[in-house]
Amino acid sequence: MFEAAIFDLDGLIIDSEPLQVQAWNEYLHRYELELDEYELRYILGRRASDAAEYLYRRYEIPASPISIYQEQQAVLNKLLEGNLEPMPGLDHSIQLFRENGIRMAIGTVMTTKEMVYDITERLEVDDAFDVIVAADMIDASKPDPMILLACAETLALHPAVCLALDSNQLGVEAAINAGMKIVCVPGRYTPRWRVGGADLVVPSLDYLNLPSIRSLWTDGGGRYPQPQLQPQVTPTRWRR
Repeated sequence: MFEAAIFDLDGLIIDSEPLQVQAWNEYLHRYELELDEYELRYILGRRASDAAEYLYRRYEIPASPISIYQEQQAVLNKLLEGNLEPMPGLDHSIQLFRENGIRMAIGTVMTTKEMVYDITERLEVDDAFDVIVAADMIDASKPDPMILLACAETLALHPAVCLALDSNQLGVEAAINAGMKIVCVPGRYTPRWRVGGADLVVPSLDYLNLPSIRSLWTDGGGRYPQPQLQPQVTPTRWRR
């Protein structure tokens, strides 16, 4: 059974991961710092506010985490103004789901709801998504499943009938924790061999087809696995 598709934003809908990295590095260069491979893997897929907190503690940056977050986001917004590109296959995937009555949502921990609306409007896909849940509406980063569970709740669907689509390992783990099927389209900074646990891994959204997706449910035996929250996280109610 398959009733909804929940898209991540960064690296899946738009080619923004390089811009995220550039924005962080532009901020860090003032302190003669630059993200290394480990920090890239840690930051991408998490809320920018959590990434700011992490860098603040890691390097003892002489600025508050909220200031780091706000300045990085300001740089990112400027970069996005002239570099907003949809990922390959976005139009194909939207048409595929729309023609088959599959509802669609965006669940992103990387940016605000206002920015998501702006991005989808500029890409002319704003009418495709029934639900948007963004970083300023929840209190957790992936691999905590809260962002995905909030999308399912708003769609009034059980997580087990939802398909998550993401571009990195944190998104895969969040979907598993939510009790959802997961298709991974590895982003620029996620080698395919690093993706573990996904139900399906494809090079781009162009490769999606309904028979392959529906086949992910054929071995489920009608079971509805319960979402698993991360034990170290005490989630609060997400904000509409």
